[in-house]
Amino acid sequence: MATATPLEINLIRRIALGDGLRRRAADGPYREALVEYKNGERYVTSYKALNEKVNQLVRGLRAQGLRQGDRIAILGGNSSEFIYCLLACFKGGFVAVPVNFVQSPRDVEYNIEHSGAKAVFADTELQPALTSMHATHRQLLQVTLVGDSASAFMPLETLTAGRAPDEIEDIIIEDDDLAQIMYTSGTTARPKGVMLSHKNLYIATLNALISIGARKQAINHAAVLPLFHITAELFALVSLHFGAKVILCKRFEPAEFLGLIAAENINFAILLPLMWRALLACPELEKHDYASLQLAMYGMAPMDRNTLNKLQATFDCPFLTGSGQTEITGVATVLEPHGVNTKEGNIWGDGSVTCDQAVMDDAGRFLPIGEVGEIVWRSPQTMLGYYRNDEASAQAQAFGWHHSGDLGYIDEDNQFHFVDRKKDIVKSGGENISSVKVEAVLLGVPGVANVAVIGLPHPHWGEAVTAIVAREVESDLDEDTILSQCKKQLGGFEMPKRIIFQDVLPTTATGKVKKHQLREAYAELYQEL
Repeated sequence: MATATPLEINLIRRIALGDGLRRRAADGPYREALVEYKNGERYVTSYKALNEKVNQLVRGLRAQGLRQGDRIAILGGNSSEFIYCLLACFKGGFVAVPVNFVQSPRDVEYNIEHSGAKAVFADTELQPALTSMHATHRQLLQVTLVGDSASAFMPLETLTAGRAPDEIEDIIIEDDDLAQIMYTSGTTARPKGVMLSHKNLYIATLNALISIGARKQAINHAAVLPLFHITAELFALVSLHFGAKVILCKRFEPAEFLGLIAAENINFAILLPLMWRALLACPELEKHDYASLQLAMYGMAPMDRNTLNKLQATFDCPFLTGSGQTEITGVATVLEPHGVNTKEGNIWGDGSVTCDQAVMDDAGRFLPIGEVGEIVWRSPQTMLGYYRNDEASAQAQAFGWHHSGDLGYIDEDNQFHFVDRKKDIVKSGGENISSVKVEAVLLGVPGVANVAVIGLPHPHWGEAVTAIVAREVESDLDEDTILSQCKKQLGGFEMPKRIIFQDVLPTTATGKVKKHQLREAYAELYQEL
């Protein structure tokens, strides 16, 4: 019997993201993998077709001179083409660099240049952000993902035309090989490139399914959060890993989303709290059947009890929440439906199946139940490190744990209660004040659409608690009304010194307020006192 080659041994037992697609194409070739609606028409990609398109794209990239380990930037909205490119990176051993296109053009270019990308795929409508790069980086392979190809970019079809669709099994991929670099949102400084391996992403898909209690092939979901964000990408990969389907939505339209639940047999939905509220306010809410929905999830912000009760009554399914971050490949903690329904506050739950969690002080000491410190994790989902940033990597890995940058405490049931981001704690008059706690109270005031609580320099208090409020449309809410509500639930030291009204708050693509911009804009507010 012939001795197996290193490649053959690798193929037998490796962890590689692209291998899951091959398996689903084999055991369910004609199941729907991707669904998209364009101009009212429904377009479907089966698992067999998806696998073949990905194989063709890998061969097309190789024909352009790209090799295993080369970086490929992906700048696009939620589309089948985005998924083709992402999976081609995983299968071909290239490194995917999903780019947040909501950033400034300067930060978009920084992501691409810092990663050392040799190719960039971009939707036509997003290509103007790369105008200067096109002039200065002519060696960069530039390909149109979605849109007309009447530009200097190569059409995607040119890369795949005439390429063989058969399986690609000619490269060794090790478990810890780099699969993608995903840049953080850069809410405080330059974005950091989070390096995630094939093992990180593979285990994260398994962990997510098990930890949220979903069933294989019963996790059809509509991807409305942007795929350049770890949460949206992870759950798209979960669905594809387990043979379910992903309905790709370019944008979140409440009426359309409600109609999709029945039309596409959606079993699982993950949305921001503000999106769930928009569904409840939608005039189309009573027109559809939501029996297919088996599980719902919210995250990235707290949910008030009144809204949660309405959601559970309307959709008649369990709701859960959790937390994570790009550095831990998505889901790190989960608060299960029982906890959601019985516990009050901004609670993220306990460590998911693959994650240890603890609370630590700045000296690396573990803290007892009820004492506030930084949440730290250990998990095979934890990033390899920050790309080209050894100092930040070392800080994140201090004392042999991954440091999240989030402050909170663990209760007697081992549930993590989030207090605030380390950088967002307001230090006023010798007290540490949770901006999140104050925001939760303000969000409960009728007429408040969104709010950000920040600390601003103050000559007496050090920092003054300040609330920036966006009112609901046609609301005449005033400062006195808000403050009178706050007095019922906040201590005197937690009360905002000022309420500032602003039409719209600056946010990231996933709804997080860019507090650093507000701090800069109002830095002198109290300096004349």
